[in-house]
Formats: sequence, C-alpha cells, structure tokens
Amino acid sequence: MGSAQFHWIGRGRLALGVILSLFFLVPCSQALAAPAEIGGLTVTLPDAATGWRKAGKGNLFMLQKDFPETEDDKRGNALIQITKPLPAARSSLQAGMKTFVATLPDMAKEDILVKHYGVTVNGYDIRVEERCCVHQKNVSISQIVVGVAGDRQQAYLQLVLLNVNGDRSRSAEADFATLVRSVKLDPSDKDFDLVPASEDGGLDGVFTHLDTGLRPNVFGGMDFYSDSTVTTFDPKGLFSTELPKGGRSITEHCKETPTDCGLYTLTGGGFFSSAGSIEMRSVTSAYGTIEIETKTFSKKGEDLVIADADHRAVPPFDEGTTLDGEWVSTFASSGMTATSSGSVASSHTLRLHRNGTFERAGWSGASMTNEIGGSQSGVTTSSNRPGASGRYKLSGYRLDLTDVSGKTETMSIFEPDKGSDGLLVINGNNYLKDDGK
Repeated sequence: MGSAQFHWIGRGRLALGVILSLFFLVPCSQALAAPAEIGGLTVTLPDAATGWRKAGKGNLFMLQKDFPETEDDKRGNALIQITKPLPAARSSLQAGMKTFVATLPDMAKEDILVKHYGVTVNGYDIRVEERCCVHQKNVSISQIVVGVAGDRQQAYLQLVLLNVNGDRSRSAEADFATLVRSVKLDPSDKDFDLVPASEDGGLDGVFTHLDTGLRPNVFGGMDFYSDSTVTTFDPKGLFSTELPKGGRSITEHCKETPTDCGLYTLTGGGFFSSAGSIEMRSVTSAYGTIEIETKTFSKKGEDLVIADADHRAVPPFDEGTTLDGEWVSTFASSGMTATSSGSVASSHTLRLHRNGTFERAGWSGASMTNEIGGSQSGVTTSSNRPGASGRYKLSGYRLDLTDVSGKTETMSIFEPDKGSDGLLVINGNNYLKDDGK
C-alpha cells in the first residue's frame, strides 16, 4: 500500500492545518442518522444528542464535537475521521497504519503510548495505536488511529483530540470506541457481540489461580503481589475474568463489560480422555480487539490445569450462609529515586457475625518528598474511612452489605481455599482472617 492512496487526506502540515482550522472555526451543526454507509463501509454513528455533528468536506467522513471553555478546561474539540474502504491485501495493514499516521508528520514522530491488535468479531484484522502529544498554536493534540483489514479491503478511522483531556477525553474515546466496534466492511457482517459457536463451551463454574510475583510501582520501587485471579466459565462458551456483580448472569455481565470476557473452545482429547487444549478468544480493548491464545488443558478432579497452572474450583456460598470473624485487607507501596521518595498504605477491616450483622472500618495514608535544586519539599496525608454497620447476606458469589440507613452495597466474594474461610476475596481484594479476634 503506497502513500498515494491517502493523497486526499492532505500532506504534511497541510493536513494538520486543516484540523487546526476546524478547531478555530465553528461549523454549522448537522443532525446525524444513527447508521451510516460510507463508500461501502457501514458504521453506527454517535447519537446527535451527544453533541457530535458532521464537519468538513472531501473524501473523508468527519465528525466534530465542541467542548466549551470552563473554569477548569480550555475550549476543546474532538474530531473523528473515517476513510472509505480501500482495496488492499490483509497483510498490508501495518504498513497502511504507518502511511495513515504519517499524514500528520508531527504526530508520527511521537512514540506509541498504547497499542492493541487482534481480530474483530467478524474475523478482520484490527490495530489500534494511541499517540500524545503535539503542541501547535497553544493547542495540545493527541491521536488514536484504528485500522481494520479484510482479505481484499481496509478502512481507517482516527480520533483527534484538541485541548481535550480528563473526563472530556474519556467521553470522546468511549464514543469513538463504540463506533469502531460497529464497523462492517461487508453487508453480511454481524454486530459486535460475544456469541458462542456450536463447538464452543463445555465447562461450568468459577475457578481460581494464585498469581504471585514482583511488579514496579509509581514510586520507582518494586511491590510483591499475591492475587487470587478468577475465571468464570459458562457451559455455552463464554468466560469472564471477573465475577458478575449484582446477581447478573455472565451473559449480562459480558454485554455490559466485554473487556472482562471472551469465548472459549475445548479441542483435542479422545473418547476416553478430556480435551488436550483450550482456545481462549479474549476481548482486550473497548475497540473490540480480540486476541486468540491456545493453551494446554486438562482436568484434575473438579479442578482444571491450564497452561500447567492449577485453577481450583470455587464452590458458591449457600444462600443464608453466615461467617464469624474479622478479615483485614492491607496494601502498601513505596520506593525512591535520586530526587524523590514516596509511599502509600491502606487497611480495610470487615467484621462478620453469625447473627448476620457486620461492621467495617478503614484508613489510608500517603507521603511524598521531592528535592529540586537543593531545596526539599514534602507532603503527608491520611484519612479514616467512616465506620459502618448493618446486616449482610451471602448467596452464591455475592455479598450484600445493608447499612443502618437501608443503603445496600453489593460486592463479589469467594473463598479461594476449599473448606477454609482464612482468606476471602472481596471485589478482587484479599481479606485475611485475623485469628486473634
């Protein structure tokens, strides 16, 4: 794929100038229909009520959203650009991405901050690249570029943010991600959804794996971690790396939070043996990128062995189960560099009683020092979480805490050690039982 195929975008600073001109001018608002056909490409556009409107002219389909100046933020704009499908081989997607990004040469010089790649639900290759930041005319510019490639054609989309950050940026990126998930290169393509095929599935239940190691922290140090990761398998072929909250089914959870989820297929094995491998197709980004991994698989009684790692079956709590004791979740992180040091710590305590009542409390603190030019500055802060009490209810993998005012908080919960309440994993956090209580 040569750069000539992108001549209609503009070359060099001319293209960036067109974008900046849209920042300094306010085009007329134009309502948009939800589905749009762009030279054979079908996408679902953001609702016009969210502030997006068609902008610009030429071979690029363009949307713009304006953000007014406030006390906290400068005036800003978000632009979405969509190409018509281009004839090209699937293997040229990476080269096409470079060509498309190079139409904004200043942005092309920036390092890629985040990159996702994989396939879509329709089997197309997809790449997502994020870059930040170029500054021109007192405008901060960041960019997200997406390429989608089939066997014979490709399409490119990009989101350009001009003086847009924080919640505004997250909102624009969410709209863009939803649009990207809707891309259809062929009229027969299906909507984004995790729908198991007939050969998928075969497992049922919640399984946990103990993951330990060291990882860097924001202070320049290293933290030891010990996480009881969880995988929930649906017999029809869905899996989730989080326990569905609020009593939702795994299907409902995956519709609302697809990046927790994926599809799986068991393969291999024979008449007298279980499958020898498991293919896991995980949704790895809000853009609908799916990564496919094939791992060794076997069963060990009620437990699973995936990629030589034990995954133990976790039974649900019977409805009405009560516990008795005090469980504590603690976190600490610290580190130092040549000119700074810092630390953060927190502790949360949950007391559960056989009569169905609970109390909870907690605290957190942080400190940081910096040395610049021979002078040193520092800050230390701490706070206590207001205590709470009330009644609790255990059922399945769900813990409901209802305080004295009647407000209920629902959290996920499981016991990773069979037959022992010495460790509870609540909303993904480890709570160790204090045997001294």
